[in-house]
Amino acid sequence: MEINTTMQPDNTTMQPDSAGNVDTFLQKNPVVMQVLRFAAIGLLNTALNFIISNLISKFFGIEQGGQLGLISGIGFLAAVIQSYYWNKDWAFGRQAETLLKNFLHLVWVGLAGALALALVLLGSKFTAPYVYYLIILAVFLLAQLVLWRSFGLSGTAGAATNPFLSFFFVSLIGFAINVGIVSKFSVAVHLTANADLNKNVAFVAATVISLIWNFIGYKVFVFKK
Repeated sequence: MEINTTMQPDNTTMQPDSAGNVDTFLQKNPVVMQVLRFAAIGLLNTALNFIISNLISKFFGIEQGGQLGLISGIGFLAAVIQSYYWNKDWAFGRQAETLLKNFLHLVWVGLAGALALALVLLGSKFTAPYVYYLIILAVFLLAQLVLWRSFGLSGTAGAATNPFLSFFFVSLIGFAINVGIVSKFSVAVHLTANADLNKNVAFVAATVISLIWNFIGYKVFVFKK
């Protein structure tokens, strides 16, 4: 019996450093991380918009039409103020030191927004009172404060080059888009017999379109390098 003594190649030394390759790719293409962060922040902003819009609309008993559009606008403006600081210091700011930290930050921000949105939609399904949304709002803002501090964000990064005025102007157009879509969509489209769910469908449609505009506007006019 012959024994095969041929040396087999060590495959472990030939495997590429996947994490290093991804990190290098992200460093060379910062727009990728900006889009991912903007999407995660978008969940935070959408959640805040929905919480405030549902809170006010439930308090006053408003379900559709121009009044609902204006209420959505109030929630949208609150989200814009929140968005400015998150985008300035995080989405279009410096990246974390490692790929793992970048990934974990994305997960925590996205999870906070997604969980808050899920609670809002759950409240809509069961026609929750306005106090329900008030509690969600308090917990949601506290969670954001914890995340903000854990990320080491200061609220002052890029203040000289990223003026709030241009940010507000871009967001104002997004505001008009948001109000207009909610006002028309809530009257014209009724997908279910549940008024709360229909209301939030209108919020979703308006949010998607306004967020697309906002990212383009922020990238081109506000947080440009």
